[in-house]
Amino acid sequence: MTKKYFKGQFEKDLNILSTFQATFSDTPLDELDRLQFQKMQSIFFIGQLVGLPTLQSILTKFGIQSNNLQIKYKKLCNKLSINKIRKMFEYIFEQQISEQLVSMNEKDSSIWSKNLVTLVLDDSIFKQWLKKKCEDIGFEDYFGCFFSGQYKATVYGFKVLTLALSIDGVLYPLYFEFVKKKQKDSSDNKKSVKSVKSVKSVKSAVNESEAIKSAIKLINKWGGFSANLAQKGTYLPILHLSCDSGYSHQKLAEVCSQRQLTYISVPKKSHCFAFTEGKIKLTTWIDTVFLEAEKKHQGKEKDLPNEEKTPFVLRQRAKYLSQDQEVTLLAFRLQGSGKVSVIYSTNNHIFAKTLRRHWFQRTYIEQFFKILKHILQISEPRVGTKEQFENKLLTFAFIALQAQKLVKFLRRKIKGFAHKGFISLQRILNSESEFLEYV
Repeated sequence: MTKKYFKGQFEKDLNILSTFQATFSDTPLDELDRLQFQKMQSIFFIGQLVGLPTLQSILTKFGIQSNNLQIKYKKLCNKLSINKIRKMFEYIFEQQISEQLVSMNEKDSSIWSKNLVTLVLDDSIFKQWLKKKCEDIGFEDYFGCFFSGQYKATVYGFKVLTLALSIDGVLYPLYFEFVKKKQKDSSDNKKSVKSVKSVKSVKSAVNESEAIKSAIKLINKWGGFSANLAQKGTYLPILHLSCDSGYSHQKLAEVCSQRQLTYISVPKKSHCFAFTEGKIKLTTWIDTVFLEAEKKHQGKEKDLPNEEKTPFVLRQRAKYLSQDQEVTLLAFRLQGSGKVSVIYSTNNHIFAKTLRRHWFQRTYIEQFFKILKHILQISEPRVGTKEQFENKLLTFAFIALQAQKLVKFLRRKIKGFAHKGFISLQRILNSESEFLEYV
Protein backbone atom coordinates (compact mmCIF):
# COMPACT_ATOMS: atom_id res chain seq x y z
CA MET A 1 0.00 0.00 0.00
CA THR A 2 2.94 2.33 0.69
CA LYS A 3 4.28 1.68 -2.80
CA LYS A 4 0.82 2.43 -4.20
CA TYR A 5 0.75 5.79 -2.38
CA PHE A 6 4.30 6.60 -3.52
CA LYS A 7 3.57 5.87 -7.19
CA GLY A 8 0.20 7.61 -6.96
CA GLN A 9 -0.46 10.56 -4.66
CA PHE A 10 3.17 11.39 -3.86
CA GLU A 11 4.30 11.55 -7.48
CA LYS A 12 1.11 13.44 -8.39
CA ASP A 13 1.92 16.11 -5.78
CA LEU A 14 5.50 16.43 -7.06
CA ASN A 15 4.32 16.67 -10.66
CA ILE A 16 2.47 19.85 -9.73
CA LEU A 17 5.77 21.55 -10.60
CA SER A 18 5.21 20.69 -14.27
CA THR A 19 2.80 23.67 -14.42
CA PHE A 20 5.10 25.98 -12.45
CA GLN A 21 6.51 27.55 -15.61
CA ALA A 22 3.09 28.70 -16.85
CA THR A 23 2.35 30.43 -13.53
CA PHE A 24 5.77 32.02 -12.97
CA SER A 25 6.94 32.92 -16.46
CA ASP A 26 9.28 35.52 -14.89
CA THR A 27 11.00 32.70 -12.94
CA PRO A 28 12.02 30.19 -15.63
CA LEU A 29 12.57 26.59 -14.54
CA ASP A 30 14.64 24.33 -16.76
CA GLU A 31 12.92 20.99 -17.41
CA LEU A 32 16.01 18.95 -16.51
CA ASP A 33 16.41 20.94 -13.27
CA ARG A 34 12.78 20.28 -12.40
CA LEU A 35 13.12 16.54 -12.96
CA GLN A 36 16.34 16.39 -10.92
CA PHE A 37 14.71 18.43 -8.14
CA GLN A 38 11.71 16.09 -8.05
CA LYS A 39 14.00 13.05 -8.02
CA MET A 40 15.80 14.41 -4.93
CA GLN A 41 12.50 14.97 -3.10
CA SER A 42 11.58 11.36 -3.85
CA ILE A 43 14.90 10.17 -2.42
CA PHE A 44 14.40 12.22 0.75
CA PHE A 45 10.86 10.86 1.20
CA ILE A 46 11.94 7.25 0.69
CA GLY A 47 14.77 7.80 3.16
CA GLN A 48 12.32 9.04 5.79
CA LEU A 49 10.13 5.97 5.23
CA VAL A 50 12.96 3.92 6.73
CA GLY A 51 14.06 6.53 9.29
CA LEU A 52 16.98 8.10 7.41
CA PRO A 53 16.99 11.92 7.82
CA THR A 54 20.15 12.84 5.85
CA LEU A 55 21.26 12.24 2.29
CA GLN A 56 24.54 10.78 3.60
CA SER A 57 22.68 8.24 5.77
CA ILE A 58 20.50 7.24 2.81
CA LEU A 59 23.51 6.64 0.55
CA THR A 60 25.38 4.75 3.28
CA LYS A 61 22.34 2.54 4.00
CA PHE A 62 22.28 1.33 0.41
CA GLY A 63 26.03 0.95 0.02
CA ILE A 64 26.69 4.00 -2.17
CA GLN A 65 30.15 5.34 -1.30
CA SER A 66 30.34 8.02 -3.99
CA ASN A 67 29.34 11.57 -3.00
CA ASN A 68 28.49 12.42 -6.60
CA LEU A 69 24.76 12.76 -5.83
CA GLN A 70 25.44 15.17 -2.96
CA ILE A 71 27.62 17.34 -5.19
CA LYS A 72 24.97 17.41 -7.92
CA TYR A 73 22.25 18.36 -5.44
CA LYS A 74 24.36 21.16 -3.99
CA LYS A 75 25.02 22.54 -7.48
CA LEU A 76 21.30 22.28 -8.29
CA CYS A 77 20.32 24.26 -5.16
CA ASN A 78 22.90 26.95 -5.92
CA LYS A 79 21.66 27.19 -9.50
CA LEU A 80 17.99 27.43 -8.55
CA SER A 81 18.59 29.91 -5.65
CA ILE A 82 16.59 29.91 -2.43
CA ASN A 83 14.06 32.40 -3.82
CA LYS A 84 13.09 30.04 -6.65
CA ILE A 85 13.08 27.00 -4.34
CA ARG A 86 10.77 28.87 -1.96
CA LYS A 87 8.43 29.74 -4.83
CA MET A 88 8.45 26.13 -6.00
CA PHE A 89 7.49 24.72 -2.61
CA GLU A 90 4.90 27.43 -1.96
CA TYR A 91 3.42 26.66 -5.37
CA ILE A 92 3.16 22.95 -4.47
CA PHE A 93 1.58 23.78 -1.09
CA GLU A 94 -0.88 26.24 -2.66
CA GLN A 95 -1.93 23.82 -5.39
CA GLN A 96 -2.53 20.98 -2.93
CA ILE A 97 -4.69 23.26 -0.77
CA SER A 98 -6.46 24.65 -3.83
CA GLU A 99 -7.40 21.13 -4.90
CA GLN A 100 -8.98 20.51 -1.49
CA LEU A 101 -10.81 23.85 -1.37
CA VAL A 102 -12.15 23.61 -4.92
CA SER A 103 -13.47 20.12 -4.18
CA MET A 104 -15.16 21.31 -0.98
CA ASN A 105 -16.62 24.34 -2.73
CA GLU A 106 -18.53 22.00 -5.06
CA LYS A 107 -20.20 20.23 -2.12
CA ASP A 108 -22.79 21.32 0.44
CA SER A 109 -21.76 24.32 2.55
CA SER A 110 -21.91 22.21 5.72
CA ILE A 111 -18.69 20.47 4.62
CA TRP A 112 -16.64 23.47 5.84
CA SER A 113 -17.88 23.00 9.39
CA LYS A 114 -17.72 19.20 9.22
CA ASN A 115 -14.06 19.24 8.11
CA LEU A 116 -13.20 22.05 10.56
CA VAL A 117 -11.28 24.10 7.99
CA THR A 118 -9.12 26.44 10.10
CA LEU A 119 -6.11 28.65 9.42
CA VAL A 120 -3.46 28.18 12.09
CA LEU A 121 -0.62 30.57 12.92
CA ASP A 122 2.21 29.53 15.23
CA ASP A 123 5.96 29.77 15.62
CA SER A 124 8.53 27.22 16.71
CA ILE A 125 12.22 27.10 17.52
CA PHE A 126 14.24 24.80 15.26
CA LYS A 127 17.45 23.59 16.84
CA GLN A 128 20.33 23.71 14.37
CA TRP A 129 24.04 22.91 14.52
CA LEU A 130 26.13 24.51 11.80
CA LYS A 131 28.75 22.96 9.52
CA LYS A 132 30.99 25.95 10.15
CA LYS A 133 30.86 29.51 11.42
CA CYS A 134 28.53 31.42 9.16
CA GLU A 135 29.50 34.84 7.84
CA ASP A 136 26.40 35.53 5.71
CA ILE A 137 25.06 39.07 5.86
CA GLY A 138 21.98 39.11 8.06
CA PHE A 139 22.57 35.60 9.43
CA GLU A 140 23.12 36.96 12.95
CA ASP A 141 19.70 38.65 12.84
CA TYR A 142 17.96 35.26 12.81
CA PHE A 143 20.25 32.58 14.23
CA GLY A 144 20.56 32.68 18.00
CA CYS A 145 19.78 31.17 21.37
CA PHE A 146 16.06 30.58 22.06
CA PHE A 147 14.03 28.69 24.64
CA SER A 148 12.16 25.83 22.96
CA GLY A 149 8.92 24.63 24.56
CA GLN A 150 9.18 21.28 22.77
CA TYR A 151 12.78 20.60 23.78
CA LYS A 152 12.14 22.15 27.24
CA ALA A 153 15.57 23.76 27.00
CA THR A 154 17.49 26.65 25.49
CA VAL A 155 18.77 25.77 22.02
CA TYR A 156 20.67 27.43 19.19
CA GLY A 157 18.66 27.72 16.02
CA PHE A 158 15.99 29.68 14.14
CA LYS A 159 12.57 30.96 15.13
CA VAL A 160 10.14 30.25 12.29
CA LEU A 161 6.56 31.45 11.99
CA THR A 162 4.23 29.14 10.06
CA LEU A 163 0.83 29.73 8.47
CA ALA A 164 -0.99 26.49 7.69
CA LEU A 165 -4.48 25.25 6.92
CA SER A 166 -6.02 22.41 8.91
CA ILE A 167 -8.53 20.37 6.89
CA ASP A 168 -10.16 17.27 8.34
CA GLY A 169 -7.25 16.43 10.63
CA VAL A 170 -4.44 17.07 8.12
CA LEU A 171 -2.27 20.17 8.47
CA TYR A 172 -1.28 21.67 5.11
CA PRO A 173 1.73 24.01 5.50
CA LEU A 174 1.50 27.10 3.34
CA TYR A 175 3.93 29.90 4.18
CA PHE A 176 6.98 30.26 6.44
CA GLU A 177 8.61 33.42 7.77
CA PHE A 178 11.80 33.74 9.84
CA VAL A 179 11.39 35.95 12.93
CA LYS A 180 14.30 38.17 13.92
CA LYS A 181 15.77 37.39 17.32
CA LYS A 182 15.83 39.87 20.18
CA GLN A 183 18.35 42.57 19.51
CA LYS A 184 20.98 43.70 21.98
CA ASP A 185 20.18 47.06 23.50
CA SER A 186 22.41 49.94 22.52
CA SER A 187 22.77 53.20 24.41
CA ASP A 188 20.67 54.80 21.67
CA ASN A 189 17.82 52.42 22.38
CA LYS A 190 17.94 53.22 26.07
CA LYS A 191 17.83 56.95 25.43
CA SER A 192 15.06 56.81 22.86
CA VAL A 193 12.73 54.58 24.85
CA LYS A 194 12.30 56.67 27.98
CA SER A 195 8.99 55.14 28.97
CA VAL A 196 10.49 51.65 29.24
CA LYS A 197 11.64 50.87 32.75
CA SER A 198 14.03 48.02 32.05
CA VAL A 199 16.37 46.68 29.41
CA LYS A 200 14.38 43.42 29.40
CA SER A 201 11.19 45.20 28.36
CA VAL A 202 13.02 46.92 25.49
CA LYS A 203 14.09 43.51 24.17
CA SER A 204 10.56 42.16 24.41
CA ALA A 205 9.11 45.14 22.59
CA VAL A 206 11.54 44.80 19.71
CA ASN A 207 10.94 41.05 19.36
CA GLU A 208 7.15 41.26 19.65
CA SER A 209 7.05 43.95 16.98
CA GLU A 210 9.01 41.76 14.55
CA ALA A 211 6.82 38.74 15.26
CA ILE A 212 3.60 40.68 14.62
CA LYS A 213 5.04 42.16 11.41
CA SER A 214 5.87 38.65 10.22
CA ALA A 215 2.37 37.44 11.11
CA ILE A 216 0.72 40.29 9.21
CA LYS A 217 2.92 39.53 6.19
CA LEU A 218 1.74 35.90 6.16
CA ILE A 219 -1.93 36.86 6.55
CA ASN A 220 -1.62 39.24 3.61
CA LYS A 221 -0.07 36.45 1.53
CA TRP A 222 -3.10 34.34 2.40
CA GLY A 223 -5.28 37.22 1.24
CA GLY A 224 -3.56 37.18 -2.14
CA PHE A 225 -3.97 33.40 -2.38
CA SER A 226 -7.71 33.51 -1.57
CA ALA A 227 -8.17 36.40 -4.04
CA ASN A 228 -6.59 34.27 -6.79
CA LEU A 229 -8.99 31.45 -5.94
CA ALA A 230 -11.92 33.87 -6.20
CA GLN A 231 -10.77 34.97 -9.66
CA LYS A 232 -10.96 31.32 -10.72
CA GLY A 233 -14.49 30.94 -9.32
CA THR A 234 -13.76 29.42 -5.88
CA TYR A 235 -15.20 31.72 -3.23
CA LEU A 236 -14.26 30.82 0.32
CA PRO A 237 -16.56 31.30 3.31
CA ILE A 238 -15.30 33.33 6.28
CA LEU A 239 -12.69 31.04 7.81
CA HIS A 240 -11.31 31.05 11.36
CA LEU A 241 -7.71 31.86 12.31
CA SER A 242 -6.32 30.30 15.50
CA CYS A 243 -3.18 31.66 17.19
CA ASP A 244 -1.73 31.71 20.70
CA SER A 245 -1.13 34.57 23.14
CA GLY A 246 2.13 35.57 21.42
CA TYR A 247 0.04 36.79 18.48
CA SER A 248 -2.76 38.44 20.45
CA HIS A 249 -2.58 41.88 18.86
CA GLN A 250 -5.07 44.51 17.73
CA LYS A 251 -3.33 45.19 14.41
CA LEU A 252 -3.22 41.49 13.52
CA ALA A 253 -6.92 41.16 14.37
CA GLU A 254 -7.70 44.11 12.08
CA VAL A 255 -5.76 42.58 9.17
CA CYS A 256 -7.60 39.28 9.69
CA SER A 257 -10.92 41.12 9.49
CA GLN A 258 -9.83 42.76 6.22
CA ARG A 259 -8.92 39.31 4.85
CA GLN A 260 -12.32 37.81 5.78
CA LEU A 261 -10.95 35.79 8.70
CA THR A 262 -12.50 35.31 12.14
CA TYR A 263 -9.66 35.98 14.59
CA ILE A 264 -9.25 33.67 17.63
CA SER A 265 -6.47 34.09 20.20
CA VAL A 266 -5.57 33.98 23.89
CA PRO A 267 -5.67 37.10 26.10
CA LYS A 268 -3.07 37.86 28.72
CA LYS A 269 -4.59 37.28 32.15
CA SER A 270 -2.98 40.44 33.50
CA HIS A 271 -4.99 42.57 31.03
CA CYS A 272 -8.18 44.42 31.91
CA PHE A 273 -11.61 44.10 30.30
CA ALA A 274 -14.74 46.23 30.52
CA PHE A 275 -17.83 44.16 31.35
CA THR A 276 -21.34 45.44 32.08
CA GLU A 277 -20.33 45.38 35.76
CA GLY A 278 -17.34 47.61 35.08
CA LYS A 279 -13.59 47.42 34.43
CA ILE A 280 -11.89 44.33 35.86
CA LYS A 281 -8.62 42.41 35.45
CA LEU A 282 -9.06 39.03 33.75
CA THR A 283 -7.60 37.09 36.69
CA THR A 284 -10.10 38.79 39.02
CA TRP A 285 -12.95 38.00 36.61
CA ILE A 286 -11.97 34.32 36.69
CA ASP A 287 -11.91 34.28 40.51
CA THR A 288 -15.10 36.24 41.10
CA VAL A 289 -17.29 35.42 38.10
CA PHE A 290 -16.20 32.16 36.46
CA LEU A 291 -15.48 30.17 39.63
CA GLU A 292 -18.72 31.27 41.27
CA ALA A 293 -20.76 30.34 38.19
CA GLU A 294 -18.90 27.02 37.98
CA LYS A 295 -19.81 26.19 41.60
CA LYS A 296 -23.50 26.81 40.89
CA HIS A 297 -23.32 24.61 37.78
CA GLN A 298 -21.66 21.79 39.71
CA GLY A 299 -24.21 22.14 42.49
CA LYS A 300 -27.08 21.61 40.04
CA GLU A 301 -25.45 18.45 38.69
CA LYS A 302 -24.10 16.98 41.94
CA ASP A 303 -26.75 14.24 42.04
CA LEU A 304 -26.26 13.19 38.42
CA PRO A 305 -24.18 10.13 37.45
CA ASN A 306 -20.64 11.09 36.37
CA GLU A 307 -21.29 10.15 32.74
CA GLU A 308 -24.19 12.64 32.61
CA LYS A 309 -22.32 15.59 34.12
CA THR A 310 -21.32 18.34 31.68
CA PRO A 311 -18.17 20.49 31.72
CA PHE A 312 -18.79 24.15 32.55
CA VAL A 313 -17.97 26.89 30.04
CA LEU A 314 -18.71 30.59 30.29
CA ARG A 315 -19.11 32.78 27.20
CA GLN A 316 -19.29 36.54 27.76
CA ARG A 317 -18.84 39.70 25.71
CA ALA A 318 -16.48 42.41 26.88
CA LYS A 319 -14.24 45.21 25.67
CA TYR A 320 -10.56 44.35 25.53
CA LEU A 321 -9.24 47.65 26.86
CA SER A 322 -5.59 47.40 25.82
CA GLN A 323 -6.68 46.53 22.27
CA ASP A 324 -9.68 48.87 22.20
CA GLN A 325 -12.00 46.29 20.63
CA GLU A 326 -15.14 44.34 21.48
CA VAL A 327 -14.50 40.62 21.91
CA THR A 328 -16.22 37.40 22.93
CA LEU A 329 -14.48 35.66 25.84
CA LEU A 330 -14.78 31.93 26.47
CA ALA A 331 -13.56 30.43 29.76
CA PHE A 332 -13.32 26.68 30.41
CA ARG A 333 -11.19 23.95 31.90
CA LEU A 334 -9.36 21.33 29.89
CA GLN A 335 -10.38 17.82 30.87
CA GLY A 336 -8.95 17.01 34.29
CA SER A 337 -7.15 20.35 34.56
CA GLY A 338 -7.23 22.62 37.59
CA LYS A 339 -6.32 25.60 35.42
CA VAL A 340 -8.94 27.84 33.85
CA SER A 341 -8.25 28.56 30.17
CA VAL A 342 -9.56 31.68 28.42
CA ILE A 343 -9.70 32.36 24.68
CA TYR A 344 -11.35 35.15 22.72
CA SER A 345 -12.59 36.13 19.28
CA THR A 346 -13.31 39.47 17.65
CA ASN A 347 -16.55 37.95 16.30
CA ASN A 348 -19.24 38.95 18.80
CA HIS A 349 -21.76 36.47 17.40
CA ILE A 350 -19.60 33.35 17.48
CA PHE A 351 -21.02 30.34 19.34
CA ALA A 352 -19.07 28.88 22.25
CA LYS A 353 -18.82 25.47 20.57
CA THR A 354 -17.57 26.98 17.30
CA LEU A 355 -15.00 29.13 19.08
CA ARG A 356 -13.63 26.23 21.07
CA ARG A 357 -13.56 23.73 18.18
CA HIS A 358 -11.62 26.03 15.88
CA TRP A 359 -9.26 27.14 18.63
CA PHE A 360 -8.21 23.53 19.28
CA GLN A 361 -7.28 23.01 15.63
CA ARG A 362 -3.95 24.59 16.56
CA THR A 363 -3.02 21.25 18.16
CA TYR A 364 -2.42 19.98 14.62
CA ILE A 365 0.35 22.51 14.03
CA GLU A 366 1.97 21.45 17.31
CA GLN A 367 1.86 17.85 16.07
CA PHE A 368 3.29 19.03 12.74
CA PHE A 369 6.29 20.60 14.51
CA LYS A 370 6.80 17.38 16.48
CA ILE A 371 6.80 15.38 13.24
CA LEU A 372 9.50 17.67 11.85
CA LYS A 373 11.67 17.59 14.96
CA HIS A 374 11.24 14.20 16.59
CA ILE A 375 10.11 11.84 13.81
CA LEU A 376 11.77 13.27 10.70
CA GLN A 377 14.70 14.61 12.78
CA ILE A 378 15.08 17.90 10.96
CA SER A 379 18.00 18.97 13.16
CA GLU A 380 20.22 16.07 11.96
CA PRO A 381 21.32 17.47 8.56
CA ARG A 382 23.75 20.30 9.27
CA VAL A 383 23.76 23.51 7.26
CA GLY A 384 26.13 26.42 6.77
CA THR A 385 23.77 29.28 5.91
CA LYS A 386 20.25 30.54 6.58
CA GLU A 387 19.37 29.81 2.94
CA GLN A 388 20.44 26.17 3.32
CA PHE A 389 18.32 25.87 6.45
CA GLU A 390 15.30 27.35 4.65
CA ASN A 391 15.72 24.84 1.83
CA LYS A 392 15.90 22.04 4.39
CA LEU A 393 12.84 23.36 6.26
CA LEU A 394 10.75 23.47 3.08
CA THR A 395 11.85 19.97 2.06
CA PHE A 396 11.03 18.52 5.48
CA ALA A 397 7.69 20.38 5.57
CA PHE A 398 6.74 18.77 2.25
CA ILE A 399 7.71 15.34 3.60
CA ALA A 400 5.80 15.97 6.86
CA LEU A 401 2.66 16.74 4.84
CA GLN A 402 3.16 13.56 2.81
CA ALA A 403 3.65 11.59 6.04
CA GLN A 404 0.27 12.81 7.34
CA LYS A 405 -1.47 12.02 4.06
CA LEU A 406 0.19 8.59 3.84
CA VAL A 407 -0.88 7.66 7.40
CA LYS A 408 -4.44 8.77 6.65
CA PHE A 409 -4.38 6.73 3.41
CA LEU A 410 -3.16 3.59 5.21
CA ARG A 411 -5.71 3.96 8.02
CA ARG A 412 -8.45 4.10 5.43
CA LYS A 413 -7.16 1.14 3.44
CA ILE A 414 -5.81 -1.15 6.19
CA LYS A 415 -8.04 -2.00 9.11
CA GLY A 416 -5.17 -2.96 11.42
CA PHE A 417 -3.43 0.39 10.92
CA ALA A 418 -6.26 2.43 12.49
CA HIS A 419 -4.34 3.42 15.64
CA LYS A 420 -0.83 3.47 14.22
CA GLY A 421 1.28 6.36 12.97
CA PHE A 422 4.35 7.15 10.88
CA ILE A 423 6.82 5.70 13.41
CA SER A 424 5.02 2.35 13.23
CA LEU A 425 5.24 2.51 9.45
CA GLN A 426 9.00 3.16 9.61
CA ARG A 427 9.47 0.09 11.82
CA ILE A 428 7.41 -2.08 9.51
CA LEU A 429 9.22 -0.96 6.35
CA ASN A 430 12.65 -1.41 7.96
CA SER A 431 11.82 -5.08 8.46
CA GLU A 432 10.53 -5.52 4.91
CA SER A 433 13.44 -6.56 2.72
CA GLU A 434 11.17 -6.33 -0.33
CA PHE A 435 10.60 -2.62 0.27
CA LEU A 436 14.31 -1.98 0.84
CA GLU A 437 15.07 -3.64 -2.49
CA TYR A 438 12.41 -1.41 -4.11
CA VAL A 439 14.15 1.63 -2.66
